Parts: sequence; structure tokens; C-alpha cells
Amino acid sequence: MTRWLGSGTMIRLALAVTLIRMVTSEQSTGAVGFMQNLNMGYEQLHSLYVVMLIGSVAGLATSALTIDPKHLLMPLIISLALMATGSVMDSFSNNLTRPQNLYFSQFLLAFGSTFFLGPTMVFGTRNVLTNPRNLVSFSVLFGICNNLGGLLGAALLGTFQIVREKFHSSHLVEHLTLSDPLVAARVQSGGSAYGSLLADPSLRNLAGIRSLSNAATREANVLAYNDVFMLIAVIAVLTMIWLSIRALWLMSTTKAVDPAPSVPPSGASHS
Repeated sequence: MTRWLGSGTMIRLALAVTLIRMVTSEQSTGAVGFMQNLNMGYEQLHSLYVVMLIGSVAGLATSALTIDPKHLLMPLIISLALMATGSVMDSFSNNLTRPQNLYFSQFLLAFGSTFFLGPTMVFGTRNVLTNPRNLVSFSVLFGICNNLGGLLGAALLGTFQIVREKFHSSHLVEHLTLSDPLVAARVQSGGSAYGSLLADPSLRNLAGIRSLSNAATREANVLAYNDVFMLIAVIAVLTMIWLSIRALWLMSTTKAVDPAPSVPPSGASHS
């Protein structure tokens, strides 16, 4: 039903689902990638996955208990607000951040990622009730938008992280010169760790330089992931503003004011 799918209502619904799914990519591409960059293995992320699972189940349960067919845009706005809050919290991470430091922010993201599903489905099926033939078209549209949003989010965030890592890496490296006493001391301390393995001073110095380079790359990745988290928050906030404006516009246009019945003056004469 291409004409129905091309209507303004369904296009806005598809765009909203795609954008929200892009925001939810923060968990798979952002948080998990960040932890792996800090050499956290899957066995060390079990507790974080459990928190994500609890947040997802809580979001579904809350959505089922609180859904109101008359106010379907509000849950979407709340979901985006929660996910934006979690992303902003993650954007202040550093190389000492561990999975337990992300429990609350990832719970918010997991909660918001499922809290919007019920209202979205109700909103779509409400438009299907007028013509049941559109049910298959809506199911296909909803599935495509979910997959497309996830793929776009992963591709966008992954590319953005690489670009920002190169930027931060070049910015950090240009300030690392051996003429700087602090840099020289860091290289010497890094090489001294291999003193029992490398007897040649030049090899120890090379190992210290390599250790410093690895540390700079790690810090550049940390800064890049912080930028990724902030980008997700910006996308969530912009989507939230758009949906809020849409909700306000619908409220102003659908609010009907019944005209007061005209009553003749009490002292009017009758001919």
C-alpha cells in the first residue's frame, strides 16, 4: 500500500522509529565498544548485560502498564529524554571507567529503548484499523525502520568514532616531544618496566616510546567515544524537540472549542 505508506503520518512514524533506533545503538556500538577498547572482556561485562536486560524488561512492563492511546507521543518523548540523559552521563567517561560505573546510564538507555515500542505499535495499528489491508504494510515498515535505524546507527557511530579518534590522536601526538622533560620521564619509566627483559638501553627506550604511543592511542579512543556519546545525546534531544513540537501542534489543532449558544436578550421585544 504505497499510497498509505507515503502519507505524512506514516512517514513521520517511520522517521521517529529510525531515529530512536539510531539512538539505541549507543549500547551495542558505544558502551560495549568503549569497554572493549579498555580491554574489558565479555566475561567482565556480564553484570552490565544483566543491567541492560533488567532495564529492557522494566521498560516493556512500564509501557504495558501506563500506555494511553490518547497520549502516544509522550512515551516517545520520555524515552528520548531518558536515553539522552544516559548518553550525557557516559560522555564523561575516562580510562578508569569500569562496567559498574555505567550501570545507571545503561539502565536508562535500556529502559528507554523498549519503553517506546508499545506506543509506536499502537500508533501504527490505530491507523490500520480503518483499513485492515494495511496491516502487512505496517508490519513491513516497522521491521524495516527498526533494522535500518540499527544499521545506520552502528555505521554512523562507528565512522564518527574513527574520525574523532584520528583527530584526538593527532592533537595528542603533536604535543609529545622528547625534548619535554615530562615526556622523556614517561618514556624512561615505560622502558624501565622491560629492564629485566631488555638489556640494550636503545631497545628499552624504544619500548618506552611504544608504551607511550599505546597510552596516547588509548586516550584518543576514550575521547572519541565521549564524542560518540555526546553525538547520541544530541540526536536524541533533537528528535525529542521535533516530537514535542509535533505534539504541541496536534494539541492546538485538535482542541475543539464549542461556540456558546446564542441567547436572545431578556428584554428583547417580540413582534
